Amino acid sequence: MNDLSIRICTIRAAEGGARLLIEVVVEEQGEARRELLAILSARLERLPRVGPIDEEQYEVLKHEAAISDAIAAGLRALGANGSSRRHLCEKLCMRGIRREVAAIAVEELAEKGYLKEEEGALREAEKGLAKLWGDRRILADLSAKGYGGGALKYAAARLRSEDGAARCAQLISKRRMPIPTDAKEAQKLFAALTRYGYSAGEIRHAMEKLS
Repeated sequence: MNDLSIRICTIRAAEGGARLLIEVVVEEQGEARRELLAILSARLERLPRVGPIDEEQYEVLKHEAAISDAIAAGLRALGANGSSRRHLCEKLCMRGIRREVAAIAVEELAEKGYLKEEEGALREAEKGLAKLWGDRRILADLSAKGYGGGALKYAAARLRSEDGAARCAQLISKRRMPIPTDAKEAQKLFAALTRYGYSAGEIRHAMEKLS
């Protein structure tokens, strides 16, 4: 015998109608608990009604509430900064949101234009330029943060407008890296600048600028 009873008690609009606050009472084995589910109105194909609902309808409402919460968390995580789909999904998972729910939320944010990967990649590239990183390191950092495809091409185009050799020379001066006087010291400096993401040609031209 199934003694589970689920009922929607109240439904009210919030945030100018953008969300529905649905109060549900679940009774089981003589015990009752109340839940308040906040769901984005746009995600509902039809509005629920006050009254009894079955367990399947209840699970659908809980799932939609979880996605709505994840979308809100995604917006907060984005703030003024951009992000890649993968990085934002990881952020939401770190906040305790199930990966499947986080993935749905991220895709919805992307579809609605909140997640602008190209702009996010460009902002991250600018940060790398400010750190005097070479193009290779900047692009590797973007890739590690989940940017790919068009976003990487967008950032790479921005980097091509920069003088990599001049940036490398600026790094050498700022870090007060000693100008090598023999082959061994030159090899050490070359290795260090390579780790910063500079190509062999950029390093040679930078040394010529400083000599």
